Amino acid sequence: MNSDNEKERVKVFESLTCALHKEKEIFATVLNQIGRLRNTKGNELEDREILASSLHANGISETVLLQIWNATEENLDKLVSALNVYKKGKISITWHEIMTVKENNEAIIPFSVAVQNIYGAFKNIDEELAELARNAIESGWVDAEPRENKPPGGFCAPFFSEKESRISMRYDGSIDSVRILAHELGHAWHFYNMSFEQSSSFLDDYLPMSTAESASIFFETLLINYLIQTTDSIDIKKSLLSWKIRNCFNYVMAIRASFEFEKNFYEKCKESPISADEIEKISIVAQEKAYGNALSEYQPFVWMKYVQFYIADVPFYNYPYTFGYLVSFSLLEIAKENKSTFHSKFKEFLRENGKAPVEELIKKHFEIDITSYAFWDKAFKQISKDIDAYLRLI
Repeated sequence: MNSDNEKERVKVFESLTCALHKEKEIFATVLNQIGRLRNTKGNELEDREILASSLHANGISETVLLQIWNATEENLDKLVSALNVYKKGKISITWHEIMTVKENNEAIIPFSVAVQNIYGAFKNIDEELAELARNAIESGWVDAEPRENKPPGGFCAPFFSEKESRISMRYDGSIDSVRILAHELGHAWHFYNMSFEQSSSFLDDYLPMSTAESASIFFETLLINYLIQTTDSIDIKKSLLSWKIRNCFNYVMAIRASFEFEKNFYEKCKESPISADEIEKISIVAQEKAYGNALSEYQPFVWMKYVQFYIADVPFYNYPYTFGYLVSFSLLEIAKENKSTFHSKFKEFLRENGKAPVEELIKKHFEIDITSYAFWDKAFKQISKDIDAYLRLI
């Protein structure tokens, strides 16, 4: 799928779609069972809807989630205008085409160079962050070898009593793998701060995804901004801005589609199982809404590809990423405006995760009301600036 050869990418995509089509009824049976189980648990055991349970676990109110999607909808035209840039003279563009865009001069970044850039970016916040990253690399916390048996993405496991973490990822020199490294080091920093709380363990604390992703995405955004600011090459800057915009499509549009699909699926499967074709229709309608009907074709069988839909005890394994992505923009602005005090506030915020709802912690440490529409709209204004900066370079 990442081949430089467009015909090869299309061939693999079509082969995958064909293979998924053959197995769709089996997946539909499993997903229906998970949906019915979650509906039963929500109604009988906890006396609350599935989404309400998820929001409670993530420490945010329904008002916050509604404001996130309200701000997303109000700024959808700007995101669609960015999508249209990638048509490059064509009448339309498909999901597969937008996800496999290849920019000219996309640099291959050696691991050692990525690490130096991470040090530089983290040091802009505080020396302590850079030192933790340095220690993680030099002490062998990170297994970045691109072995074939490794899954895509990254993973960070905490060892609270040792105040250490272990990270696994496949580093291939792409911008995305540099991002993943920064993302997982963000998790490691989060876990390090939580380790100073005596009760931090897997048994008696739950780490809300909303704050976990706020920390990790803050670090990846910090790194990408640093790379954009420090490069002297217009082509590399353009490539980085393009990547950042396409990353926004993922964190905002694709994840919103997953959320809409899951919400609608649970509602429709309450009475009886839904066929594979009906599930696919729900998925496509959700994508059409999330992408503002801007694509000519959408991703087929999303509900089969995303393992998150099949994690039985964690419904809505999606919107916390949008939450964290948008919060990271505000945290970076606060860091710029209050560099002398931000680091200590950020540490306390991370340390207290799970001790109080996220809304309360953000208000306590940063004096921000995240139930306000203006808070989320401000993040989209920053995204709009990135889009405008990219448009000036093309």
